[in-house]
Amino acid sequence: MELLKVKTINEMKEIINRTFSHLKLTTEKISIDDAMERVLSADIVATVNVPHFNRSVVDGYAVKLTDVQGASNAIPGFLRIIGEVPMGKATDLVLNQGETAYVPTGGMIPEGTEAMVMIEYTEKLGDRDLAVYCNAGANENMMLIGDDVSIGEVVLKAGHFLRPQDLGVLSALGHLQVEVYRKPRLHIISTGDEIVPPGTTPQLGEIVDINQAALSAVAKRFGTEIVSKTYVKDDFETIKDAVDQALKTSDMVILSGGSSMGEKDYTVKVIDSLGEVLLHGLSIKPGKPTILGKVDGKPVVGLPGQPVSAIIILMVMLREFMALYYGRDLYKYKTVQGRLMENVHAAPGRRTFQTVEISEVDGQIEVRPTHGKSGMITLLAYSDGYVEITENEEGKNRGELVEVSLF
Repeated sequence: MELLKVKTINEMKEIINRTFSHLKLTTEKISIDDAMERVLSADIVATVNVPHFNRSVVDGYAVKLTDVQGASNAIPGFLRIIGEVPMGKATDLVLNQGETAYVPTGGMIPEGTEAMVMIEYTEKLGDRDLAVYCNAGANENMMLIGDDVSIGEVVLKAGHFLRPQDLGVLSALGHLQVEVYRKPRLHIISTGDEIVPPGTTPQLGEIVDINQAALSAVAKRFGTEIVSKTYVKDDFETIKDAVDQALKTSDMVILSGGSSMGEKDYTVKVIDSLGEVLLHGLSIKPGKPTILGKVDGKPVVGLPGQPVSAIIILMVMLREFMALYYGRDLYKYKTVQGRLMENVHAAPGRRTFQTVEISEVDGQIEVRPTHGKSGMITLLAYSDGYVEITENEEGKNRGELVEVSLF
């Protein structure tokens, strides 16, 4: 293929969906303690009722409806107290006409109860009598058996992205383990004679690698598992062997650096020798020298070495791949809308990703562009996200409502 014959973002997405539609994730069973932000691979069907007994949702008194009909501050209803329900225990109390019993929040309701009256609307008259100062409706302040979840109900469907509240539901249903999709496994390779690992004191001309840590964090946030990270020098055979080995244990390989057309930019040649180069070049700023290939049916991505470019491109690509793996965009909610506080210019014909910072002022989200060169990692550290400007726009105007994709 012709190198650096740029494709648009939409063309890249079409290539991904057309070429990798076969990608499937296997499944595994895990503890709910580890299930946060995982994706269910099977429906969760209730095998128990929630609640499994009739219970009160307030601290108060169990009543019959006719006993408190028309009750008010002026004309209270008077009832005989027959006992109280202990918290966490079953009760054999039976409520008859003219009787009441104290029930704590969550406590089991005595048989014959038709409503619960909050304790705030009652007054004890000695040890045995109660005045009730309000009316009550049928089943008021009560949860009956199966009100929340009933046996046989599909509570959470396959494909559901598990949140903290969902883990609470699973606990209530007795699911200590759940079946989820395995995370896509990624291997990240940093290339370059000048690259040295973090913790190394760089010599003149050497650069401490920052991409692996940042790219790994991005990939994990998008729901992947980093199976390995390696460093290789600018040598065709060395890079080729590293990619070949990485493909044996991963679902996707990411290469950082070597994606342009310099003398020692070997990434595109390596992918071409092992499989097929699907694109080399995106009409995007930053991140033009981006590569996407297919080897053994798996995606191999070549990212620019510049940190800002690499991170933004990986976010865009992984979002597309995750939607392909799971059948929907799990991360579409990680955006905010705000008012742009400065004009932002962009070159028509290229998709521009402008880094921005956001702040809340008087209840409104204000969005301001952050500026710097794509080699500056601090540019991202000082940014909260980015605003996407399409190929057909010359920029965004001050005061315009924009959507910010969060880092």
